[in-house]
Amino acid sequence: MHSSSKRQSIKYRNDDDKAYGVAGMALGLAVFDVSALSRGLDLDATGFECLQFSPDFFFEGNPLISAKDSWKNIYSHFQVMMGLSIANAMCRKMLLDHGTIDHKLRAILLEAACNEGKEACQLEKEEVEPLFDKYFTHLLGVFSNRTIAQAVREFASILRQERTIPRDDMEDFFSNVL
Repeated sequence: MHSSSKRQSIKYRNDDDKAYGVAGMALGLAVFDVSALSRGLDLDATGFECLQFSPDFFFEGNPLISAKDSWKNIYSHFQVMMGLSIANAMCRKMLLDHGTIDHKLRAILLEAACNEGKEACQLEKEEVEPLFDKYFTHLLGVFSNRTIAQAVREFASILRQERTIPRDDMEDFFSNVL
């Protein structure tokens, strides 16, 4: 999740799996109202680089900004990346595989979020888990909505054909869905 070189890359089974994962993250940007952090999507990139973030997203600190404000910024970006990770996994599992979210997948996602929370923000599991549960429950409802699910499938198909989608097109698409 984190922008450091230690971050693990997302592994995809094939191009369809990747298109659904990236489409899920695009929907996540819209759901969490943070599309402005992205410049667009590139299906040919790897991992989270499929989301082309604006330079502001990668801000890690500035000596002219207080430590508290720097931490708040890093914490905010941790929340975004956690939400996008959940959206990626849910979209692939629920919409591509037509499966359900089981305890094993939830546990894997929670562990990744806790590890990232500790690395990025020095958060303990007890601090990450309530936020994770809030995002997880909200996204489960979003991906369970048949209208939204159909729109995300269509978006994944468009992404697979176009390979890149600018932010404005992504925002327009999801503004008609949400």
